[in-house]
Amino acid sequence: MGTAAQTLTAERIERALSQGDVVVHYQPCYDLRTGDMVAVEALARLLDPDTGELIEPAGFLEALEESGLVVRLDEMVLAAAAAQVARWRELPAGSRLCLAVNLSPADLDDPMLPQRFRETTEAAGLPLEAVVVELTETLLSRTGQGHEQVLAELAALGCNITLDDFGTGNASFDYLRRFRVDGIKIDRSFVQFLGSGGQHERMAESLVRFCLSLGVHVVAEGIERPQHVTALRRLGCPFGQGFLMSRPLPAADLGELLRTDAVPPSLARPTDQDVLPTISPDPIDPTPALRERLVPRVLGGLVALVLVAVAVLAGRAHADTHASLTAAAQDRLEAIDSLAAHNVDMRLGGLRDIVTAFSRNDGVREALDSRDPAQMDLVLAALGSSTTATFNTSLYDADGTMLDLVPAQREPDVVGRNFAHREWYLPATSSDTAYVSQAYQLMTSEQTWAVAVAAAVRDPDGTIRGYVVATLALSGLQAEILAVFRQHGASVSVVDRHGTTLAASSGRVGVRSRDPRLSGGGPPPDPSDDGPLWAVAEVPAIGGWMLVEQDRDAAIGELDGYDPLLIGLAVGTGFVLILLWLVSDARRRRLKASLRRSNAWLSSLLGATPTPVLVSDAEERIQQANAEAAALLGVPADSLRGRTVRSWLTTRDQPAADGGAFSATVVTRDGDVRLVEVQVRDLTGPSGEPMRLHAMIDVTPHREEQDRLRAQGRIDPLTGVSNRIALQEALAAASAPGRSPHALVMLDLDGFKAVNDDLGHAAGDSVLCAVADVLSDVVQPDDTVARVGGDEFVLVVRLESGTAHAVLAERVRARVQETLDAHPFALHVPVGVSVGSAAVGPEGRDPDELLRLADLRMYDAKRRGARHRH
Repeated sequence: MGTAAQTLTAERIERALSQGDVVVHYQPCYDLRTGDMVAVEALARLLDPDTGELIEPAGFLEALEESGLVVRLDEMVLAAAAAQVARWRELPAGSRLCLAVNLSPADLDDPMLPQRFRETTEAAGLPLEAVVVELTETLLSRTGQGHEQVLAELAALGCNITLDDFGTGNASFDYLRRFRVDGIKIDRSFVQFLGSGGQHERMAESLVRFCLSLGVHVVAEGIERPQHVTALRRLGCPFGQGFLMSRPLPAADLGELLRTDAVPPSLARPTDQDVLPTISPDPIDPTPALRERLVPRVLGGLVALVLVAVAVLAGRAHADTHASLTAAAQDRLEAIDSLAAHNVDMRLGGLRDIVTAFSRNDGVREALDSRDPAQMDLVLAALGSSTTATFNTSLYDADGTMLDLVPAQREPDVVGRNFAHREWYLPATSSDTAYVSQAYQLMTSEQTWAVAVAAAVRDPDGTIRGYVVATLALSGLQAEILAVFRQHGASVSVVDRHGTTLAASSGRVGVRSRDPRLSGGGPPPDPSDDGPLWAVAEVPAIGGWMLVEQDRDAAIGELDGYDPLLIGLAVGTGFVLILLWLVSDARRRRLKASLRRSNAWLSSLLGATPTPVLVSDAEERIQQANAEAAALLGVPADSLRGRTVRSWLTTRDQPAADGGAFSATVVTRDGDVRLVEVQVRDLTGPSGEPMRLHAMIDVTPHREEQDRLRAQGRIDPLTGVSNRIALQEALAAASAPGRSPHALVMLDLDGFKAVNDDLGHAAGDSVLCAVADVLSDVVQPDDTVARVGGDEFVLVVRLESGTAHAVLAERVRARVQETLDAHPFALHVPVGVSVGSAAVGPEGRDPDELLRLADLRMYDAKRRGARHRH
């Protein structure tokens, strides 16, 4: 049955739904590390009631939403898909299979949606923990407070809430803050650039790393080429979905995939040829005598032939002319220069792309408009986490005043200072992309040299709201240049478009270069001259150049290393070594057997270790894992071999070269996110090669307990609102310079003691909880409600534009009084309310002074009320 390229009307759609002509196709999602299918996304298709052809969503979605039939279709899809996935979970390959469904804006209008989800999945026999609810940015942009409550209830039932098409919109960061998000699906528009080698690849890789740093499930969608899989595995992205693995399939076809447990060829597990040798013991051959005597002699003959061939080739190479060696040395120098210049351009160009993208994000613009330190810190922390080797990040307003600096402890006294007309950011005013400044010294005790990457933050109409700046210390660039010098013996200089030296093997940074060759012009060196060899390459990111220079004799000497005498000595030495090797063959066999026994002992020791352990080579490719590590990750130990440690342990920490410890998150095969502490120790392999041991400790329960205790320390145990500690923190934050106006409202219950005396403490507790509930309802989620005494409450509330704090206080008093009058115990013992308020900022910034002022006004109101009653 073909797929029709036509559009259905609302009438035909309703007829198809009434007849039950809904077909669900399923697109699988795979674990990129093991090739296992972990989830299926349910996609609706309709049978045209007139033609019987299968219609994809493009042919009916618009009419479906306009007609209001989308909720009905979603219910039918959920019921059919939940029953189907429940049956698939009975298969061995589908025992942990999850179902992903999409919600429409109309679905969230129904407050009974969580109950319908629970009833539908229970009837199908599918646990809600296996349901993934995917929300697009279009849907989230239309959500209100009631919608947020529906999503919160879905999450409380156990559904996994996933943000779909992440990275395509301007408010994605705000959604991460507003909603509880268990997973992120990176949009295909970013995935397509992975492995391309183009300028957009750095942006896509930065987005993947940022998502992984959030500690949620990360799925890359739109995987269509093998290089996408390679790049995602290298970055450590655990899950993927795309046409490369499978297109959406009918239920019968996908069920066949599960029954055969077939791994897509693009995700095939490594074969024995792909896996590096491990330290596990080799099987011992019971009859090794003939083979162990024959193989060394054959190898010895082959080595002798190779040595003779090398000697002949070396002798011929010695006949090369001096001119050809000079040309080869020049080519080598140009290759070194081009590669080093490319690395510098990649480092600065990548940072420029990231800063450009952040300057266009609504979150940065909102942070500049609100001047909220917490929001600005969040934006700058996100920028820092998306880059490497960044010294700090900062925000400036349009007049050049620094608003925020992260991390602030490096130079806290510069916040609030005006840096108008400073070269490091001002040229960004006339540029659509980020601007890379010339070198300057940071205002720190070390006087570190750095460059700034700055971009203007503009409104949609082009008005500049401020600037976002990322400062890159040049110490990393200097280290790369010194590495080139040590490796190749060539002096290196990097200058920007102003002629300022950014890095040099001589160590001189920040000085002006007078070398005419660093203009990028001039003819290359003449091979017939006696001067040094040099090469110049352009570095577009800084508009400057890189110069690599080496003494002519030294450069040629590195290539002209052939000498007949040395060749003869090498050949003779080779034959002697072969003879010695053959003579010591018996001893070598004994040592090999001893080594196998040692490896067998080491493997048994590793298997008996109760701590999860991974053993890797120097490049962190896993060579062996014990049963505890495999159990923690939820995969067979054999499937870990050949994979990188970072593909399983996601972290922003960089372990030291000589080992150390770091924290990481682990996304298991079941989809759980676990926090582990990893101890790293250097080892020596059986052949003397460097290896590493990674011992993992699952600290998730400890961290959860710490979070619980931390939360309890700030929550009133009776009412569930904040306590005095949390109130002090909220007041300090609201009193910070630059914050939006806030009001402090103090509330006391009049006659409450009589409730406890006449009706008992249980009745009093019920009244206090009712007051706490209504106070939490009348404020916004970001505001603070605290209980600071027996019947005394304090609120820290953001004021709307034009609203006086006294008006807000009276509104709160009226709501609480209304609740108390309707309370059952008020029929017996009437309870009144007195309030006092103060403006945070205009009437003081000291928390204790503000509390005292509000307290005085509250008791003044209490006295006025008493006189009125008399």
